Formats: sequence, structure tokens, C-alpha cells
Amino acid sequence: MALYFYPQTVLLPAPVLAPPRPPALKPINDVPLTRGLLKHVLTDFSERLYHSFRRQVRLVIHGGAVMVLHSSFNHRESTQDVDYIHRAFAAEYHALGFVDAEQRLRTCIAETALRFNLGADWMNDHADVALPMALDQHGRTYDPIFHASARHENSVPQTIFSERGLALVAVPWPWAIALKLVRYAKQDPADCAAILRLGFAQRGIRWTLAGLEQWISERCWPMGYSGYQPPQRAQLRQRIQDAITRAFPDNSLSSHRPPARMTSETSLYFS
Repeated sequence: MALYFYPQTVLLPAPVLAPPRPPALKPINDVPLTRGLLKHVLTDFSERLYHSFRRQVRLVIHGGAVMVLHSSFNHRESTQDVDYIHRAFAAEYHALGFVDAEQRLRTCIAETALRFNLGADWMNDHADVALPMALDQHGRTYDPIFHASARHENSVPQTIFSERGLALVAVPWPWAIALKLVRYAKQDPADCAAILRLGFAQRGIRWTLAGLEQWISERCWPMGYSGYQPPQRAQLRQRIQDAITRAFPDNSLSSHRPPARMTSETSLYFS
């Protein structure tokens, strides 16, 4: 009688699969953010923030996105990114008890980037390292740009995007100009000129080199203008004059009737 032996089936454990990695984001955004697209992107971002924070998150922004989103401007078609002040957000939300606020915010930024195939820097805080801090009368360090931006007289008219999960507040105009004058490249000259035209149209401000220099020196004193060396001051004045000339190339300031105002009488906010 023949005996047959059948090999036993050996059950091997199923391989442990690593969780799929999220698609890598391109580091630099190359998608032009027009006003229409940017609003669409921000609506998506707002919803993600609301689901994460269960409240409206306020971010202070500056740079090209202000020029694209602000209803008073039409000289720019797009921007490549949104510059926001991260350090102010972090301080505000840590004080509110959100210990992981920064991670939540950055996760929402990345998720929106993935949704629209944007670069990881579509919303960034790269400029934070160059923004000045200041000391108050008690010797405590504070963020002067955020402080000026959060004041009621600025935050109300300068809220240029608002949905349930996100409010974007543009920095006051003196700070917008001061920050652009530091770099004064790419579209900064055109942006400065647009702001100056807005000041004339809304408040009749008759800009002069001396008046504009005094305005930003008073309002944005943490920039350290008082310590400028002669070459720095000469460069600043050259850029100021260039911005005024771009804003009023035909010397149109002299052909309009709005009265001139002394710098001390010029409103900090003219939106």
C-alpha cells in the first residue's frame, strides 16, 4: 500500500505596509494667484482652519497679496504668495491656549497647497526674520506691526478677506510702504505708487519727499530710520522720490484742488 505525503500549507504573515506618504509639495509656488483664484484658495483654507480651530483665525498680511485682494487696487493681476506675520499668530494663539496652533496652521496651509497644486510657500512667513520688534514704555518687547494692524481703526477697514474660518488684515499703509521701500524690487515701486495715489484720492494727501519720509519715520519708527547712515538715507530718499514720480508722472498733484496736509495731520489710515 503506497503512502502519500502532502506538503503542509504554510501561512506566512501578511507584510506590514507602511502608511502611504502624502504627495510631496513643490517648494516654490509657480501658480499665479489672481484675485479670483486667490479668493477661491482662501475659501478652502478658511474651511480647513475652521474645522481645526472651530473659530475664525485672524492673520496679518503684507506684500503683493494685499495689492491683489484690496478692492481699491487694480494695477496687479496676480501674486505668487501671501506673506503673513507668523510670530504674531503664534503669540496670540498660545495665549489663547492652543499649544499646537502653529502645527495646525501649517497643516492647513499644506493641505490647501495640495488641493490646488500650489507650492509649499504659497502662504509663508519668510519675511518675519527681517521685521522689526520694539520695546514699550515698560521695556517689554512687542511686535509693532501687529500692534498697529490690530488696532480697531486699522483692522476694520483693512480686513480684506473674511469668512468663517479666516480673516486677513492688511498692515497699515505706512508699514506697507516702509516694508516695500526696504527691498524696492520687482513690483514694489508700482505698489508704493498705487498706495500714494490712494492716499491722494481718499484724503487729498499732497505727497512730497520730505512729507513722506517724515510720515513713515514717525509711524514706523521701529524700522530704525534715526540710525540710518548717509548712504542709507540717500537711498531711502531716492526710492521715495521714485515712488512719488511713478504715482504722479505728470505732476498731477499740482493740478488738483484737495488741500495739502501737514504730516502730523495726515491720518495713519486712509482706507
